[in-house]
Amino acid sequence: MKIPLTIFLAIILADICGLGSAMGAAPSNLSRDFLLPSTGLKEMRALADEDGAILSPGPAKAPGLMDVAYSFDKTKLDAAKDSFHFLRSYVDYFYLLVKANRGSLQAVSQADNIPGWCVGDAHPENFGVLIRNDGSSLFTMNDVDDSGPCPVVLDLYRLMASSRLYDANTKLDKLVQAYAVGLQGQSYELPPAVADMIAKSQKKGTAPDPKKISGNSLVRDGNMHEVNAGELAQIKTALASLSGSLSPRAKLLDTVSTSKIGGGSGGLLRYEALLDNGGALLHLEFKEEVIPSIYPVSAGQIPAAPQRVSTTILMDQGAGASALYNVVTIAGKYMLIRPRFDGNVGMSLDKQSGGDNKDIIRYEAYILGKIHGRSIRDAGNWSRQVLNIPASAWENDVELMTSQFELKFSQLK
Repeated sequence: MKIPLTIFLAIILADICGLGSAMGAAPSNLSRDFLLPSTGLKEMRALADEDGAILSPGPAKAPGLMDVAYSFDKTKLDAAKDSFHFLRSYVDYFYLLVKANRGSLQAVSQADNIPGWCVGDAHPENFGVLIRNDGSSLFTMNDVDDSGPCPVVLDLYRLMASSRLYDANTKLDKLVQAYAVGLQGQSYELPPAVADMIAKSQKKGTAPDPKKISGNSLVRDGNMHEVNAGELAQIKTALASLSGSLSPRAKLLDTVSTSKIGGGSGGLLRYEALLDNGGALLHLEFKEEVIPSIYPVSAGQIPAAPQRVSTTILMDQGAGASALYNVVTIAGKYMLIRPRFDGNVGMSLDKQSGGDNKDIIRYEAYILGKIHGRSIRDAGNWSRQVLNIPASAWENDVELMTSQFELKFSQLK
């Protein structure tokens, strides 16, 4: 897990630069843990329907945009309160639409020849403040689940579309400009709302959220279950992988299994663990990692979860990320271990004002540019290319995708 940043960057550039457009078929050489069954996606979705998923009632009629066959999980659908949250919940549906409609996407088709390391699920509430290994707080992307090699324009496109679904008045040209500043490694004014989040993070620190614990136990909710003896033994073994980052006197106090209902990671297995870490309480989460949702548009081979997640953390946080991140295997599943510090502050746009949200989203586009600049061979050239795409092309692409998600949401609900 702890491989120098320079080595990882060299590996990434060797793997993903010069591969050209990734808008064709999904790679046939996906690493072992990401191989799709030979039955294919269509048959997989048919099987999923037997478990309560909702089949699309047919193509949504958005001018110039062709729908794709897809099976929508009912639990996620029930949890989606609007088209913005609907887009958040079905990440691979977005990328399947992109792949099927490249010819109609004017901006995307001009720029999908530049591969890099994508965050995968770029939307305005997937950014936040994370506490690093030295105790400092960093505003960055805070979701690694759907990351991997793909045309970097698709990250920007997803951020644009999701932002427009949240706020119809989102100015796309301002997002492009902020993104280009980040690519060029230049400074950008820190919005007051983000500065407040960083200050809040520093005040809260690395202690657990007090609402999540009671004494030496995790507070239970309706989605939690007690772990069995086999799970507990594997969790203890997994924690041993963090031995160099934990106190020699670290002791496991409590564990539960749980799952999230909505969002892109809804339904995936999670464990939570509470430790006495040399006299201080430490809250950790184990989160199941599956095939990242960029698979329809990936640029080459998607690495196995340990390397993929390590690379993403380096891209998002740099070499100073908390040493408590790791990928382990429990019950045959890859699981990401990550700290649940009270000072890891997520973004909730509903808690901000409209003016703050405008500045926050632009700053997120800037951060996305900084992240992409770490994996693109010639970030300056890509910056000029993205700035030269006509505003009308971005508007065309975003209007097509947002209309599709709004219509599909209304159909299914």
